[in-house]
Amino acid sequence: MGAGRTELVSSIYGAYEGKKEGEVSIDGMGVDISTTNDAIEHGIVLVPEDRRIAGLVAGMNIKENITLSSLGNVTKNRFILDEEKELHYTDKYISDLQIKTPGVEMIVNKLSGGNKQKVVIGKALLTNPKVLILDEPTRGIDVGTKAEIYKIMHKLVDSGVVVIMVSSELEEILGVCDRTLVISEGRLVGDYNVAEVDQETMMHAMQRFRSEGLAPTKTGEARNED
Repeated sequence: MGAGRTELVSSIYGAYEGKKEGEVSIDGMGVDISTTNDAIEHGIVLVPEDRRIAGLVAGMNIKENITLSSLGNVTKNRFILDEEKELHYTDKYISDLQIKTPGVEMIVNKLSGGNKQKVVIGKALLTNPKVLILDEPTRGIDVGTKAEIYKIMHKLVDSGVVVIMVSSELEEILGVCDRTLVISEGRLVGDYNVAEVDQETMMHAMQRFRSEGLAPTKTGEARNED
């Protein structure tokens, strides 16, 4: 926490208002992303770290929240909401993500933490992303729902979606991911194949950078700035 991970993924998604540099490429092609609408148009969507503030509109129901980022998919004549389409997509994601609710009209603020997170994921998936970024997707939810979210992630990867997960739990990263990038003080300090790395190696990369004032090279290996 505090390493700059959220700022990084928010920048990729066009949601970070601070100073940023760098390039974003999809399928080898550079893309210009200045706003979240730009990101969604290019197939990038973010499930934010704080679902209550940035992921949901608490006073809206499940149906309204799931379709909020994809109104173009649920309108006719570009301006009129198509209730049949709204219901179709909402029912689809309630079923696919196993959201526990008595109905689509349930106000999201009344759902459990895990089901709120699934609603945010459903909203993201309705944009039909090529790249799905999940910022601390399992924080504050029970073990059973964590396992369900992991299954959702694996299914998306199997279908061809790129999934990027931010997590402060190293055990979670080693258990779910194929590749891990370690960030410390806003800089890349490690780039590892998960099958060839352990928690100790990643912790060493983070602590060495902080304690010795090191900066990463292009390959992610630390070097002394002096």
